[in-house]
Amino acid sequence: MYVRRPGTIPASSLVYLDGSHPHMEYKEYIADIDTKIGILDVIGHYVKLRKQGRNYVGLCPFHHEKTPSFTVSPDKNMFYCFGCKASGDMLTFVRKVHNVSLPEAIEVVSKEFHVELPPWHMSTAASRERQELLQTLKLVATAFAAALQSSQAAECQEYVRSRGLSSETVKHFCLGYCPRNTDSLVKWCADHGIDEDSLARTGIVQRHEGHSFSPFAHRLMFPIWDSIGNIIAFGGRAIDGSMPKYTNSPETPLFAKRRTLYALPLAEPSIRETGTAVVVEGYMDAIALHAAGFTNTVASLGTAFTEEQGTLLKRSASRVLLNFDSDEAGQRAARLALSIADRTGLDVAVVRVEGAKDPDELLREPGGKGQYQVALDQAISVGDFLLDAAVVGRDMNSVSGRRAFVQEMMESVDGMQDSLLRTQLLTQIARRVDVREEEVLAIYHKGRTRVEQPAVADPWRLPRKSLGHSRIPTGGSLQSTRSVLEQEVVHGLIHNLDRLSELSPLLDGLSLQDEACQEILSVLRRETSGKAALVPSLVAQLGPEAAALVGRWSLEEHKLSYQGVRDAASRLRSGSSAVTPGDGSVAHERGG
Repeated sequence: MYVRRPGTIPASSLVYLDGSHPHMEYKEYIADIDTKIGILDVIGHYVKLRKQGRNYVGLCPFHHEKTPSFTVSPDKNMFYCFGCKASGDMLTFVRKVHNVSLPEAIEVVSKEFHVELPPWHMSTAASRERQELLQTLKLVATAFAAALQSSQAAECQEYVRSRGLSSETVKHFCLGYCPRNTDSLVKWCADHGIDEDSLARTGIVQRHEGHSFSPFAHRLMFPIWDSIGNIIAFGGRAIDGSMPKYTNSPETPLFAKRRTLYALPLAEPSIRETGTAVVVEGYMDAIALHAAGFTNTVASLGTAFTEEQGTLLKRSASRVLLNFDSDEAGQRAARLALSIADRTGLDVAVVRVEGAKDPDELLREPGGKGQYQVALDQAISVGDFLLDAAVVGRDMNSVSGRRAFVQEMMESVDGMQDSLLRTQLLTQIARRVDVREEEVLAIYHKGRTRVEQPAVADPWRLPRKSLGHSRIPTGGSLQSTRSVLEQEVVHGLIHNLDRLSELSPLLDGLSLQDEACQEILSVLRRETSGKAALVPSLVAQLGPEAAALVGRWSLEEHKLSYQGVRDAASRLRSGSSAVTPGDGSVAHERGG
């Protein structure tokens, strides 16, 4: 996995896209990229694909599924998921996977696959603000790293030595020091082109009654990266016993704790290689584990493990080992992790360290590395962890104790979507209270029935069929007939992109009632060429609903011939929405 570090890509290994220009139209830009690297190379790096006819299929990285519905078409240079409707070209895929902007997605592809691509310049205010924030944070990290080597950081240097951090580790994690004197930081940044307003927008500097100060003053600083190596925030650790012990940057357009994992770009190569990610709570635990060789470790920034963090890991890992505290907060985190395992399909287990030591503390003891490896090897399922926790403090020999145990565990089971995971947990509950599994299932279903009482139907709003008038045509059915025809026409256009110029006279002035179809038609009218790269280009210009339709239709077989598209378009222009089966023009049913 690409980590943003200078000098990682030798110039001799780069492939150049000749003739490209950063200001070309997007469809020309993506077409140039397609000549140098295929969509299968990019998506296959994240998703295990298998050939199915002309296309390739795999499990969608954007939602939990057991049967592959994610489809990649190398002919059309695009992907589409029939489950969650995600669609687009290779850059759209990279943007969604990493949650980054288009210029950053281009950089990921360039670095990851050794292809030098020209930059894509975006002129929106949001993109400019993002780039300015990133540049500010990058420069501030340089300032902090330099400050850590200065005489003013003597106390911080001593703290770093006391934690056993080598100079190589300090450099690898880009650790730094925020000076006590905020003015010196502001001046250093100003000398390097970053004004105080920019520092304030990142949260590095704050103002109060005309004075500037930093909430990170006199702290060991930890840069926080996004998934592709951009510095998006900082964490600061007190070195003099002051509180709070840790403080983080405020949330910004770049940074949200629940969507961020500390050290992810450093850990992802090992995560991808092993298929397993270790998740700890804090910076120092993650750093200590990396230094000890457990390089597949990330930290949750002190928050409970979130679904967004699970989704980040899912693209590289199938198994997640949580090493949180065994206190009440840790149990809450485990309960949340169970629901995340249910929704993402990740295999989540809990690491229990003997003596409830933090990994950093354990690793500094003789034989600590071996002990931690044993703890990883003996990680238990989240379900077992919750079962063990629910037993603590209860008399399992009494009816009331067993009842309370079952009630607590039902809170974890309730709402689970994965039927296999739910059944396994219910079976384990039955074994713990020594009753038949059917009895526990009955308790579960009784609780579900109570929660899901159906709403009382309004007797005055009976369906037509119940009144014996199911054959009475409605305005809605007539509307749907025209909608079907409109969709058939636009679907046909997607399969005849190479002949758009011939069809354009029929499309001029044509107005469609289906909003998504009308949006697609409006974009098609602006297109004059019909290259294969047009499909992803078209998707890139559309809103979510219309883009999903184009993605699906481009990969589905269509019933209309070229002449059928012409005839159907003519029928719409004349105001006739009749569907004529049997002539090969418009199929009345999708499967018929």
